[in-house]
Amino acid sequence: MAMIDKIFKAYDVRGTTPNPLNEEAAWRIGYGTAQYLLRNRQNVGAGQKLARPDALLVGRDMRPSSPSLAAALSEGIRATGMNVIDIGMIDTSMIYFAVNHVDCMGGIQTTASHNPVEYNGFKICGPKARPIGSASGLDDIKRIALQLHLNQSGGKTGLHGTTQEMDLWEPYKQHVLRFLELQRPLRVAIDASNGMAGKMVPLIFGDQVKLEIIPILFETTGS
Repeated sequence: MAMIDKIFKAYDVRGTTPNPLNEEAAWRIGYGTAQYLLRNRQNVGAGQKLARPDALLVGRDMRPSSPSLAAALSEGIRATGMNVIDIGMIDTSMIYFAVNHVDCMGGIQTTASHNPVEYNGFKICGPKARPIGSASGLDDIKRIALQLHLNQSGGKTGLHGTTQEMDLWEPYKQHVLRFLELQRPLRVAIDASNGMAGKMVPLIFGDQVKLEIIPILFETTGS
């Protein structure tokens, strides 16, 4: 698994699929992230107590490789005994809102942002949606992931968390619309480039009376 060393960047995990980023690498990253956050759980101050310190959120974008990578990631998380809250196919900004809304241990979005379709990756955040980069825990996650022997996984110790599906689009919509103040009717052309904006924009802004959206490339094909 030395090749997965190359997919750990300064601020996220990113690489081509299926090599070097595949389901085994995703499992390791899920396990490593959950272990890192569990080990550092005591660093959450008394005034920052979490409502769900037992859970990590998992989201994904529309790439063809995202469902299987997110599933393997979730299995790795659950093998530590940590629970998974699956919030489905979302835009990346929603993961940071969701971590604070649910008030859980952290979240992982399966995405490679602007990179081409053959890429994928993970953006990881901890309590209160603080991003985790190389200087703030990602190097530790990489170390755990690389050193892990799969036959010594949590499944062998009897640890296995649960998975809960949760739809957070309505509270996310209400949160985003707090920042929208339309003084007059607007017609806005939006190019979603067949990305997650094609799902997000209609759900968040589709019923605004003063806002007419002209959609361009709103099909979330993943291609």
